[in-house]
Amino acid sequence: MSKPPKVSVLIVVYNGEGTIRAVFDSIKRQTFTDWECIICDDGSNDGTWEVINRIAHGDTRFRLLRNEINRGPAYSRNRCANVAQGEYIAIQDADDISFPDRLDEQVCYLNAFSDVSIVGAYAGLFNDAKQYWGISKVSEYPEKKDWVKGPQVIHASVMLRRKDFESVGQYNETLFKAEDYDLWVRFIARGYRITSIPKVLYGVHWDYSDYRRKKMKHRWSEIRVRHKAIKTFPLPLYCYFYLLKPLFLGLLPLRLLYFYHVWRFKNGNFSHNDILKDIDEK
Repeated sequence: MSKPPKVSVLIVVYNGEGTIRAVFDSIKRQTFTDWECIICDDGSNDGTWEVINRIAHGDTRFRLLRNEINRGPAYSRNRCANVAQGEYIAIQDADDISFPDRLDEQVCYLNAFSDVSIVGAYAGLFNDAKQYWGISKVSEYPEKKDWVKGPQVIHASVMLRRKDFESVGQYNETLFKAEDYDLWVRFIARGYRITSIPKVLYGVHWDYSDYRRKKMKHRWSEIRVRHKAIKTFPLPLYCYFYLLKPLFLGLLPLRLLYFYHVWRFKNGNFSHNDILKDIDEK
């Protein structure tokens, strides 16, 4: 019987025929090689299923799953996790990029710090033109009170211990959005530690087109999770004011919110455009 891989990379894709090849390539380019990749096509109605079968053909490191209908990211990630064999689970979004040393850095971190359950990283932000325009940074060691402000780790950049993920009950499948935020709250409530490596190890696709996907109903999901965090920890009464933030952001014009984020995350000293140019998206 062959030894299970150290890391299981989980990818959920929905109608991603135009971006999924780059994701596969970024995983194949990892300097850490003891991994498997489990990808779930969440009921796509474009050519995604055909594309991932063609890319993964003959490569036993990739395992493909398919939902007959769109079930959402929480259900689909849990489905991937249920067949994962790795000690560690790495999350990867279907329109983002993992930089070559991502898995290596995170495996070394979790190996060194046994008291940490989840480790994320900084992310470079790139647009539809495949140009990096900024960096999203998070606190390396967020405090419990910080979590009511919103997620303190970049979801798609994380690597976590599979046994801890299973112990908190995996993703809440009743949530179509904010399922990651809900998961972090449950980790913190159980006393698990979440940190981030202060290096850019991941690339996030972030353009104006992404803002149209987040509806007001998704803001309500976030409010419910924030309220859960306040009650669970517990936190001071002033933290209830943070419940208004998702509503406020939801009422802002999308273009205004987009340009605010461009201003907030802009960093002229960071460039990994060469990585994007190297990846073939034919």
